[in-house]
Amino acid sequence: MNDAPIATPPSLEKPTLIRHYVEILLENFGFIVRFVAIALTIGIVALFLVPRTYVGKVVLMPPEDPNKQNPLSQAAGALGLSALAQQANATDVLAEMLKSAAIADSLVAQEDLENVLLSKREREEKSPSEKREILRKELADLTKILTNKAGYITIEVKISTPAFSFSSVDDDSARRRAARIANGYVAVLDRTNRRLANLKSLYNAEYFAEQVAIAKRELDSAYANFERFQKSNKAIALSEQMKFQMETLSRLKAQMLAEELQLDLLLRDRQPNDMLVVESRMRLNEYRKKYEEALQGNSSDKLSLRFEEMPAVSREYANYYREVKIHEEVYGLLKQLYFKERVQGYRDTPTVVVLDSASVPFYRASPKRGLMTGVTFVVSLFAAFIAVFVRRWITRLKNEDDYARILALLKNWRSLLFPKSKSVLRE
Repeated sequence: MNDAPIATPPSLEKPTLIRHYVEILLENFGFIVRFVAIALTIGIVALFLVPRTYVGKVVLMPPEDPNKQNPLSQAAGALGLSALAQQANATDVLAEMLKSAAIADSLVAQEDLENVLLSKREREEKSPSEKREILRKELADLTKILTNKAGYITIEVKISTPAFSFSSVDDDSARRRAARIANGYVAVLDRTNRRLANLKSLYNAEYFAEQVAIAKRELDSAYANFERFQKSNKAIALSEQMKFQMETLSRLKAQMLAEELQLDLLLRDRQPNDMLVVESRMRLNEYRKKYEEALQGNSSDKLSLRFEEMPAVSREYANYYREVKIHEEVYGLLKQLYFKERVQGYRDTPTVVVLDSASVPFYRASPKRGLMTGVTFVVSLFAAFIAVFVRRWITRLKNEDDYARILALLKNWRSLLFPKSKSVLRE
């Protein structure tokens, strides 16, 4: 037996394989250059034909807490967002107001966007309601409302030039319009907030005016009863201690009645489980508890007097005196609330604070021509490499017997895709 080692055929090592591929690419260097040049030319032409987009950006400071009685919470309730104000923070409330139809319609009218966002055919053929819906959708597509954890709100408005436009006038118009619409959002939001908040305050003023009239009638009646009692029973004097207790009772009763009115106003716009409603109920219960304790006399205070311990005439006199003082306190508090709401109804205080207003953008947001040109170059280069190897594979295939068989299969593609179709037809 021949024990000589069997010679193994030389294998194609990796460096040789890589060198082979490099040689193939160098052989087709001219094709690769032409392919990449054509792709770059088409890509660059397309980049100059697509619309240029510019972004106007506004940043708003974090708003106040909507659980406080401020214009923002009142405006949110007037827009039907009171349920949102109970579950979300002030930033979310303000962001939802920016997306509302009321803001969109006001901004469309202010900036005359109908001639910008609608075509001539849409302006002539569509009904007013259809045009409003289209304009709201178009404006929503152009606008992006962003919020962060710190409470800042960013308004971004994207405006593009017409397609196939090479005029710098179109670029200047798009720049200015992007900044104008972004700033217009702030102006419309602030104006809407103030209008709705002022209407809410005037509505509250009317409510308190009615309560003031009722309190005035009750106060006059208490005065009349007190005077009649004094005339029929002559002059009766109360001690300073009892007067102090009567005044304390009157203040507690007035605070209790004023809190009841505030609670009634809160329940008109908020749910019973809202934080403001719960806090108002807690204050009201506390006032009632203190009033009952003062009415019964504080047992821990040896200097306090109980009404049961007073003479009958003095006790009756004290009751009339207490009623007069209570209605005086209630009348005074209601007048304060009325004038407060009346003044707030005509205030002109800004409801939003702008950190950065929108300036005319100098640089376009898209297309990024440098980046897109680089991407086009890399993609076209790889596509050229693939095309070279595919061409080489097809060339080698033509010189082999398999090429004829593949052509035959391609000619009989029906039998290849539907092998049983002929037998079915025969049956």
